[in-house]
Amino acid sequence: MGTLEVRVLGSIAVLRDGVAVPLPRSRKVRALLALLAMSPAPMTRSRLCDLLWDAPNDPRGELRWVLSKLRPLLDDDGRRRVVTDGDSVALDLTDCRVDVREIEAAVRGGLDTLSAERLAELCDLGRGDVLEGVHLDGPEITGWLTAQRQRLRGMQIELLDALVRRMPAAAETFARLDAWLQLA
Repeated sequence: MGTLEVRVLGSIAVLRDGVAVPLPRSRKVRALLALLAMSPAPMTRSRLCDLLWDAPNDPRGELRWVLSKLRPLLDDDGRRRVVTDGDSVALDLTDCRVDVREIEAAVRGGLDTLSAERLAELCDLGRGDVLEGVHLDGPEITGWLTAQRQRLRGMQIELLDALVRRMPAAAETFARLDAWLQLA
């Protein structure tokens, strides 16, 4: 069992031992991966269906299909990371790296306690929007996506601000300032 990393900022990716796992082309699989990776608690099947499908004939059947595509990407030998329990669905990502969760934990814990190196690492994680390049239709998912993008952009600005305040005047500082200005 190797290390697992899930990136939802920028181009969504799953890495196993640093090697990208090929993802299905399905936007719904990618969206479900992002939804569950970012959720601090299990989500109900009905909520997932409301977010991902406007009016399919069988939203729960569609959800089962998407979950069947997600399992081989994340499950390890003897370890189920896609966890379903009755009406709830979650990802068991303990001992995994998830870009969004790392950024959220750092901001929650206070950026003033972090070294400049760690801040730079976190800034590099936060390059791009949630599900960048994935177009999803429907008012529910569009609203969720817009809110998450705004929330995480705010955290990215906080990270860049904290980093720039700690960096000496140098070329790298100006590159970080440029990134900060683009987000602000």
